[in-house]
Amino acid sequence: MTLVHTQLRLTVVALTVLVASTVRADTPVIEVTGADFRPFPVAVPDVTVQGAGGKAGGRSATELTAIVRDGVNIVRALELVSPSSYLAPKDEPWTAPVYDSWSNVGASGLVRAVVESKPPHVVAKMRFYDVVSQRELLSRIYVEKPANISRAAHKFLDELVELLTGQKGIFSSKLAYVQKTKQGKAIFVSDYDGRNARRITDPKVISLLPSWDTRGGSVLFTSYLKSNPDIYRYNIKSKKLEWLSNKRGLNTGAAVSPNGKRIALTLSIDGNTEIYVMDSKGDNLKRLTDNWGEDVSPTWSPDGTRIAFVSSRAGNPHIYVMAADGSQQKRHSFQGNYNQEPDWSPKAGGQIVFTARDERLKYDIFAVDPGSGSITRLTQDEGNNESPSYSPDGNQIVFTSTRAGGK
Repeated sequence: MTLVHTQLRLTVVALTVLVASTVRADTPVIEVTGADFRPFPVAVPDVTVQGAGGKAGGRSATELTAIVRDGVNIVRALELVSPSSYLAPKDEPWTAPVYDSWSNVGASGLVRAVVESKPPHVVAKMRFYDVVSQRELLSRIYVEKPANISRAAHKFLDELVELLTGQKGIFSSKLAYVQKTKQGKAIFVSDYDGRNARRITDPKVISLLPSWDTRGGSVLFTSYLKSNPDIYRYNIKSKKLEWLSNKRGLNTGAAVSPNGKRIALTLSIDGNTEIYVMDSKGDNLKRLTDNWGEDVSPTWSPDGTRIAFVSSRAGNPHIYVMAADGSQQKRHSFQGNYNQEPDWSPKAGGQIVFTARDERLKYDIFAVDPGSGSITRLTQDEGNNESPSYSPDGNQIVFTSTRAGGK
């Protein structure tokens, strides 16, 4: 996942999911289909402290509770049963629950957990129960330092989502975004929910437009580190920084192909911004667009055969799609007069989300179907919403927003 402009509030939206996968025969598979779909209600009571937990145990229990509840809330297939409705007796959290009590508050699933302080670590024991069939379906024990207790929640949520839907969860994925500093703009990476943020670029330099490589091991971005806007690649594990593209003029908008072998980017070698493609080492450059308008912001289709981009060749910026070799260039957005920042869903048959400015000069998130060309509005009447980016599973979108007091 990629996010820019962290001065705006981070927001995650759940999209409709179609799940056709099968897990174990004795596990309920949640299918999100049609207007009659109802999400699977899950109760998440407060995580309790076992033994002499101390302050570390108490803080970890509070954090685990919040993370798991937030996680259940953003999964389209699940629904958090309001904690205020929990009327169940306080049974021992590591013994079989009183299933009828949880059924009576509308829960079909139940997550219970305890933490125990064992300095310098915290042990988190987490379980999931199918309330309807009265069975335990998942049990895990995690040992983490208190500062890293969120990892336990993220790992558990990933396994829970895969267990119930057959799809991998997004909770161990990372965000890359831009944050203003006193002297510039720096790239930060964090957990999907904004926790554990760390800066990866010089705070005194302007760095912009971060994007992940296919495997999530590196971040590509544009930086003025050597005065010109060039493209760099930063390896998260080794902390190695590569100078990837330093052509004359603008080098920006790097997007790695699904197979990781090619990089689409925007260059202004001849003074006009055009879309190019190069290999993963920055070599074998090939130009894909060539017209008087500005062509920017490439994004790959999930199979790597097409590229969506923004072009002003019709007078205003609109969403276009072309084959990966530059042929078959076709306009896909015909509404509005300012469409930008496309991101193609990684799901087969997925849509292209983008930012558009409406007649009130407000920015909102829209999606266009690359097959039919039909457009759906995803945000409205909640401030300005921009810079959409799909989660790795294609089921959520992260974007910037001025809603709820954001700037």
